[in-house]
Formats: sequence, C-alpha cells, structure tokens
Amino acid sequence: MTPREVFQDSFRIAELLLHLYRLLDNEGIVTQGETVTRLRELLKAEADEQLQLLLNSVFLGCIREEAGVPTATLKPQSLSNLLRQAVVSGCTAYETYLSSLLAEHIFTVIELKQHEFFPNDPEVAKYFDGLSFSIGEAFRLLSQEERAVFLGTKIVTFVQKKNLGSVAGLKTVGLLLGLDEPWNQVAQRLNRETKEVRRLVNDCIERRNSIVHKADRKLEEKGMEKQSIGYAWTRQAVDTIGHVCLALDELTVERMRQCQEIIETRKEVPHV
Repeated sequence: MTPREVFQDSFRIAELLLHLYRLLDNEGIVTQGETVTRLRELLKAEADEQLQLLLNSVFLGCIREEAGVPTATLKPQSLSNLLRQAVVSGCTAYETYLSSLLAEHIFTVIELKQHEFFPNDPEVAKYFDGLSFSIGEAFRLLSQEERAVFLGTKIVTFVQKKNLGSVAGLKTVGLLLGLDEPWNQVAQRLNRETKEVRRLVNDCIERRNSIVHKADRKLEEKGMEKQSIGYAWTRQAVDTIGHVCLALDELTVERMRQCQEIIETRKEVPHV
C-alpha cells in the first residue's frame, strides 16, 4: 500500500464514526405514538415488544427489543463518545501516515543528498537526541554499499518507536524528505494561514491526548467532569487532519519525482 492508501484506510474509521454519530443523533428516543404503531404493524412485532424509534433529519431507525440496546446508550451524552473516538482515529491516521511516508521515501532522499541528508534544524536535531549506534552499527556505516539502507532503516525504526503525534512530527518528516518549511508549504497548498492550520491540528492532537490519557475529563477540577464536544468542532478537526495529510502527500509525490529525475540524470552523466 502507498502511504496515501495507508492514510485513507486508517482515516476512514474517523469518517465512519462521524457518519454514525450524525445518523444516531437525536432529541429523544420515541417509544409510543402513531409512527411506532405503524412500524409495529410493518414489522409484525408483538404488542408487548419494546420498539425504540430514532428520528432525525437524515435518518429513521427502529431498534427492536431483541437488540438489547438500552435507551441511555443513545442519549447525547453517550453518543458524544463517538465524536471523541473520531478524534482519536483521525490523529492515529495522521501518525500512521507520517511514519509510512517516511519509510517509503527516505531512501530516495538519502541517495540524492548523501552526507547532506540530515536537516540543519534544531527541532529535528532535538527529536533525534535519543538515537544511538552500537560499535557494530558504527562499523557498518563504513560500508559504502550498506550505508544508505542501514542509516535509513535506523532512522525509520527510531521514528516509528517515537511519537509523531504532534505538529513537530509533520515538520520533522517533511524536512527529512527534503521539503523546505513543510507547514508553510502545506498551508499554501490549502490556501490557508500557516498558524491557523497548525493550531487546528495541534488542538485536535491535544484533545486526543486528553481523551486517551484522561478520558477527556478535567481531572484538575473537583467534579472531574468530561469536556463537552460537538459535531461541528469534531468535523472541522478531523477534516483538517485529512486535508493536511493529503496536501503533504501531494507535495511529497512532487518532490520525490524531482529527486528521481535528478538521480537518473546523475546516472546518465559519465564519471570523469
């Protein structure tokens, strides 16, 4: 699978959760009335079977007693958990995509840039603070034939074990793949302000962290209540993640095409 296909496969879960929330969103489950009576006749349900009718502007659904779904499960407070999981899935797709993108293209960039491969950026250098080489690995770097593959694999393995779930993660991967000022390029591709795009992605990631590590509760407050979450904000956050990753993919594909052209041109030029 290409990095884009990997992203879309993971991101589809977030979109599914948003669709599901929109279908199930309701202002109260209906258990009596003319519509329920007519559905009972249509389903040939017994008079004592409980039917729960879910109705909104885009969906009409009937939950039969055999399904065993408590009414409380479909209350707004419970359904909001679908939105929280959409945030988590969107951020997971973002991380997975960055990791896959780096693994797919890093060897091309190393082949092109050779010893000038590593970006001269303080944030990237700090990100790789924990990267180390054993004596045996250091000697492998002396081999011209193994050097590029070994170094690329080492970097990818390190990155995959570390957290890419931040706005810095996109910058790091983008710079490693030869994109100058990745966030600026992504924002320009989307015709949006860089600060705005970064903030939206960062807000989504921060909310993911709160959901995963704190159950989205305000643990510092006495009641430890859950933070409120709405469809509009979640839709915006998840969509922004999707747009950012697709923009980065377009930029990377164009950059890799340029890299390949340069590499092929070098091979055609005879060595003196």
